[in-house]
Amino acid sequence: MATTKTLAIVTLAIGQEFSEMGRVTHPLMRKYAKRIGAEFIIIDQSKNIAEFPTYEKFQMYDLLERYRRVIFLDTDILVLPDAPSLFDLVPPDTFGAANEEAYSMVSAHKEATQAKLGGINWVNPYFNSGVMVVSQNQKELFNPKSSQFNLWVTSTGKSEHVMSDQPYLNYRLNELAMPMTDLGFRYNHTRVIRETHIRFNSFFIHYSGPSGHRYGSRLTQMRKDLGIINSPIHLLLSRKFTHLRWLLDRADRDFLIYLKSRRDNG
Repeated sequence: MATTKTLAIVTLAIGQEFSEMGRVTHPLMRKYAKRIGAEFIIIDQSKNIAEFPTYEKFQMYDLLERYRRVIFLDTDILVLPDAPSLFDLVPPDTFGAANEEAYSMVSAHKEATQAKLGGINWVNPYFNSGVMVVSQNQKELFNPKSSQFNLWVTSTGKSEHVMSDQPYLNYRLNELAMPMTDLGFRYNHTRVIRETHIRFNSFFIHYSGPSGHRYGSRLTQMRKDLGIINSPIHLLLSRKFTHLRWLLDRADRDFLIYLKSRRDNG
């Protein structure tokens, strides 16, 4: 296990919504960082890199001047207590992320970026940018002064910016011909994995998108699942008896409210 202080785990939490999420998720991230010998850094101040706050993750460009390797984690991610070090899973000469291409429709993302930035030889699978393992030799991905970045963020076709930074980072990884290590969905378990009841068998549960893994607000969902993670017996039961987890999720009050609203609306 690497213990050098040149390692960092970085997350982005700007604004009240993400600060509240961070109160749920950051303690787990901090414990994870300590366990794998990394410094924990929260980007909580804007540098006005672009119009949307999500682009503040491009502060990674400067951080990669100071740290040899960095794991970026979206703030709406719960890190399980037995998550292995991603630094051990991703070779330093490759970029690490979870391939989402097998689970979601990504053709629109690819078409949008190439329509704006030019056609490229797209070799790597399309990844979710919520979990990324980056080394110093890949910091150009996050260069906010590159001509491609400026062209992307100033484009008038905002509706084509599907998930904003994510399609751009995918495009640039391929344009710069950087190799990628596919971490697999257990290291970034988003809602595109339809079997949400198996989420506790993953190491990083990501509550991205409008629905997350349960029903109700993302913050409420994360609080409920944090209670399971913090209880060894409940975590064990949720991992071993996934069909029971499926039933318990659907017996949840917020799921029942969702069902009632669907009946009321028609």
